[in-house]
Amino acid sequence: MYHPSVYDNLKVVLEGAVYDLDFSGEIEIINRKDLMDQAIIERNYSIDFVVSAIGEAMKGTISLTSNLEDLAMEKLNDNPEGAGSKLSCVIETPVYEIETDCKQLQSILKKWGSGDLKGDIQQKLTYIYGQPRHVFTNTISIQLQKPVSEEEPERISSVLEELIASIKEMNEYFKGYKK
Repeated sequence: MYHPSVYDNLKVVLEGAVYDLDFSGEIEIINRKDLMDQAIIERNYSIDFVVSAIGEAMKGTISLTSNLEDLAMEKLNDNPEGAGSKLSCVIETPVYEIETDCKQLQSILKKWGSGDLKGDIQQKLTYIYGQPRHVFTNTISIQLQKPVSEEEPERISSVLEELIASIKEMNEYFKGYKK
């Protein structure tokens, strides 16, 4: 009988948590990807969404990733404790004053620096060549350091709640901002 991997089981939990929020009207799913990279044997499931109260000004993404090393550890060691998948988040937001805004956004993200939410945070700014440079797109990546295991599926909901809270707090910061 086929035994699903930790990744397969966590993907179901992630999908259920995100779709519950979509059905309740808190968020609106705008895209999802279920990818398999056969060159490096990596699976990735991601869901893009907007917070309904905010709209399309900011976008969030939550992703679950598992690679060959993760699968081998799980299958060859017969489901060892600690087998899991990597969880990451992305927030896309506009930025108007690079130094001021990025510093404030980093302050908002400080809760991602400890406990189960501890992650590596990176802000990457871009703009479209030929367009006025008064608005930049800030792509904030948060790679959680601790993998998610089957024994703690509630962590996915906690991460998702914190991702939405971070987006809402960033939106509050930008409310009334002169553009």
